[in-house]
This record gives sequence, C-alpha cells and structure tokens, in this order.
Amino acid sequence: MQADEQRLIARILDGHAEDFGYFLERYGSEAFAIVSRLVPQQEDAEELTQDAFVRAFNRLETFSGHSSFATWICRIAYTTTVSWLRKQRMQYVSIEDQPQLSDTEVDNTLEDESRISDLRRAITQLKPKEQTLINLFYYDERSLADIAYILDVEAGIIATRLHRIRRKLYLLMRHETGR
Repeated sequence: MQADEQRLIARILDGHAEDFGYFLERYGSEAFAIVSRLVPQQEDAEELTQDAFVRAFNRLETFSGHSSFATWICRIAYTTTVSWLRKQRMQYVSIEDQPQLSDTEVDNTLEDESRISDLRRAITQLKPKEQTLINLFYYDERSLADIAYILDVEAGIIATRLHRIRRKLYLLMRHETGR
C-alpha cells in the first residue's frame, strides 16, 4: 500500500470523511468491474458498487494494509454482490455478455477463431464462481494472492481450482468439437 494512502486513511479516521472520495475515484472502476461481471443490470451494479464503498468506509478502521486497498475494496465488492445475488436469487451474468478478446489478440485464421469461439462457449458452461475466477485471473490479470484475498481462500486453492477449470474447459471444448 502506498504511504500516501496510509496517511489519507489516517486523515479519514481522524474525521476528514471527505477525503474518502479519493478511493472512490481511484478504485471505483475496478470494484465496478467485479460487480458488473456478476450482475447484469448496470443500475444494480452501480448501486452495489456504492454499497461496497459505504461498507469500506464504515469498516475503514479494520483495513490492515497487508493487501492493497484495491484488493481490499474488490473483496468487499465481491462479497457484497454475492450476498445480494443470494438474496435476489438471480443468475450470474454469462461471460458472453462481457468484453471478449480484441481482434488484435486473435490470429485471424479460421482455425484460431473457431477455437476461441469454442473456448467462449465452454466458459459459459462453467459455474458462476468458476467464471468469476477465470475473469479475475485472465481478464483482470489479478495475482493468485489477490484473487485468494478477494474470494477469501488460500492462494494454493486458487491455483488448484484454476488447474481444474482449465482441464474442465479442455474437456468441454473437446466434447463440443468431437475431437
């Protein structure tokens, strides 16, 4: 964590609540990205992101600084959203509704495009928590330690789950193509 942010947190805890806007400005889009991958309606995602920041503000004294503030707020956003989804009994958003790899990242051969299409279809068949893990690791490029903190599990468990998910994707793609 940056020393400037530590001083800012100390100021906020000393009664300068208006300084919390810095964190909303700096990390709001990251938290919103986590929420919007789980909640289909933008208005709900925005409200849940705001709820996460309110919770962070109310629990600011519990922030230890062992992780980055970004990771801490993303964990709060994730748990807030999962709790809300459980209450709403809503379905998670399919990864097909999320931004996909850009054309510059994909070789334009038909075979490669077909494999990517197969992969996207396979990802949609994953459980919501598996899709979230894929999003955090591959799309958001989060470290295993950050993901472990956000999801409140050990980093070794995350590595194991990623391995299993990759194997599952391989089998789903193989089944899909009949190879």
